[in-house]
Amino acid sequence: MDFSTNPADEAFRTELRDFLATEWDPKDYDAYAMNVWSYDFDNPGARDHAEDFQKKLIERGWWTMAWPEEYGGQDAPISRQLVYSEEMAYHNAPASQPQANVAGAIMIHGTDWMKENFLTGMQNNTVNWAQGFSEPNAGTDLASLTTRGVEDGDDFVVTGQKIWSSGSHFANWYHVLVRTDPEAPKHRGITYLAMQLKDDEGNQMPGITLRPLYDMLGRRRWNEVFMDEVRVPRHQIIGEVNRGWYAAMTTLNFERTGIDGAARLIGVLDRYLQEMRGITFNGESPLKDDVIRHILADARITLEADRMLAYRVAWMQANGEVPQAEGAISGYRALATAKFTFWPALAKAIGPYRALLKGESRAPGDGKYGTNYALSMTTGFGGGGGLALGPNIIAQRGLGLPR
Repeated sequence: MDFSTNPADEAFRTELRDFLATEWDPKDYDAYAMNVWSYDFDNPGARDHAEDFQKKLIERGWWTMAWPEEYGGQDAPISRQLVYSEEMAYHNAPASQPQANVAGAIMIHGTDWMKENFLTGMQNNTVNWAQGFSEPNAGTDLASLTTRGVEDGDDFVVTGQKIWSSGSHFANWYHVLVRTDPEAPKHRGITYLAMQLKDDEGNQMPGITLRPLYDMLGRRRWNEVFMDEVRVPRHQIIGEVNRGWYAAMTTLNFERTGIDGAARLIGVLDRYLQEMRGITFNGESPLKDDVIRHILADARITLEADRMLAYRVAWMQANGEVPQAEGAISGYRALATAKFTFWPALAKAIGPYRALLKGESRAPGDGKYGTNYALSMTTGFGGGGGLALGPNIIAQRGLGLPR
């Protein structure tokens, strides 16, 4: 495997770093340090700040650089996408959400109407999606979902409940799985729909109710989404009726590569060490403690190993292969490292100060390290439950083990 990038990609890396140095300032917001949304995820100021920056990405064509040219992208090679994802993650900057969301499923399975209406809006960042997959009794066992979609003329009438829908109070569209044939085996009889959440004025669509769900720090991160006879036109099916599970797996395959996970945490660690060099506890820098130095060194080595796993995924993609098990390994490692190695290592180094959260003046780094250590406890439950599902994918698709 050759993990080196070519001169053109390295020139792009230099261009991108120069761009970030002049155009991106995270300010005091912490919205991207975690693998699934950080503390300021629901901060309106942070979101406005990110959108202003994302307009600059759109102007340069970087926002959808991975898309095929026929859909308005640059058809950038995997190596170019890798450089982009790495640098954006390392600098804690908001990258291109369409690349990791439902765009791939629409390109492959969507109707011409969908491609014309959704892809254009996603290119301009005016169409924003939330994911309607999990239900109270269908999380990691997603195929057990019970939300119903009943055909009625040219519409599907949807009734049911979704849960843990991240950022759905900000989204105007919902890609949602519904059961359209209750008699079929559970992985069949499911249809994948694009459902409008808000109208053009930002008002909730009829029949849709959002109930806030807050994390342990009081941030509105998710919602329960209740649908009461919501009408969805038939031309908003992604894929085929009763075969939505297979179209939805396209979306999940776009999620599970772990390309940016290591780069993001390496950037956090580099900035952390820079801050810690100027901090003393009881008159001495914690970095002079040999145990702390070994813990942080071990975290950095682990991140480099994770980075190589992500590079392997990119290398396989560049060679036209589909890295299902390898992508699962990379994604699993990104989550496991964040939860069990990385954030605990940073918390260990600041000792009891890890109990101080963001905004606390006495806390190192304005409390973001204690805050993210607390939030890391949920890593692996969000983002598709990768810590639970990843080993199953590795076992079945990588090792050929039975279900």
